[in-house]
Amino acid sequence: MADNRIWVCSSEHLAEGDYIRVKASYKGNPGSVVVFKHSDKHFAYLNRCVHMPRELDCEHNTIFDDKGQLLRCSMHGIVYDPMTGESLSTMCNGEKLTSIRIIEDQEGIWIKDKKVRSIDENH
Repeated sequence: MADNRIWVCSSEHLAEGDYIRVKASYKGNPGSVVVFKHSDKHFAYLNRCVHMPRELDCEHNTIFDDKGQLLRCSMHGIVYDPMTGESLSTMCNGEKLTSIRIIEDQEGIWIKDKKVRSIDENH
């Protein structure tokens, strides 16, 4: 049986407020997943704003607001609760980022979501 996990990083590699962008396809569509640490827990979301199909970090190399408390789309400024992915902005209020399932073991953090596939860097 093939291992359908996608390696992200060792758990110690992600400090509070840091994130890693993993190239991957979601339901066959190429893009990326953001994996980050917030409130001492790891989370992962499809890197796509609910307002328009833009990556959260498309204009700046960050997915957090200036205070490091909320996720923020760098293009439109839509903010999200990092623990639920829910939009807190008036525009798109209540809509949610697409949560991606991750697991953590002694090796580190892995994406383990049936809808996510690794994108081969050579293609």
